[in-house]
Amino acid sequence: MENEPNARGVSTSVVHAFAILDQVAAAGAEGITLAKLAGGASKARSTIHRYVTTLLHLGVLRRDDGGRLHLGVRLLTLATELLDEDNLRSAATPVLRDLGASTGETVHLGVPTGGRIVYIEKVESSHSVRLVSAIGHQVAMHCTSMGKAVLAQLPPDELDAALSQPRPAQTVHTLTERDELLADLAAIRASGISMDEEENELGVCCVGAAILDSRLRPVAAISVSGPSVRMTTERREEIAPLVLDAVRLIEQALGHRGQNAT
Repeated sequence: MENEPNARGVSTSVVHAFAILDQVAAAGAEGITLAKLAGGASKARSTIHRYVTTLLHLGVLRRDDGGRLHLGVRLLTLATELLDEDNLRSAATPVLRDLGASTGETVHLGVPTGGRIVYIEKVESSHSVRLVSAIGHQVAMHCTSMGKAVLAQLPPDELDAALSQPRPAQTVHTLTERDELLADLAAIRASGISMDEEENELGVCCVGAAILDSRLRPVAAISVSGPSVRMTTERREEIAPLVLDAVRLIEQALGHRGQNAT
């Protein structure tokens, strides 16, 4: 039966429900129609409708006035509870606030998930001109300072698998060629610092570094981001040691030896 778990104990119904949530999330602010979720097949539409009705009832989906589906507030409640209990976020938040205060720029904490970086904490810039981003936002690995910082610390086999995925150009500055990106990652690995020089968004530059666990594996990353007019090469070089100090403090708070331990 459809609702019975398979031989490995995995419920196909739960898998299908999360697949729907992934599609709705990917649709972004515009939302998605039931017909598009089902791909136009009448039988699939009947099945999808059953799942969607349940997800709407549970509050993890919502339907706007035009009938398009969006993620529901129940997910935000669950995510907030998770983040409140998360050791990484608890350890990092005071350090991120100090980093934001010392740089005046926007500071992010992100974790690698599904080949992308997901923001789980943010400290706003003190400037009137600041970045538009939000907790839960996902960004690419190959063209962001946090993503490249994580990639640089991966074992060779995992890095090779990661680089086998598509690397679309987000801007004219995005490093899409494998050899060029590998050279950049080698430099990041040597210094511990990753730079995003308008590679993900024109007019925005970032300085990032990975947070390593006790096995020296990248579990998260932080970044300081701002408009390129403020984040000049000289300013980024001034910020880089502050980012490394922040990473060291977070790793110490987590009980990790990390890359900056003495």
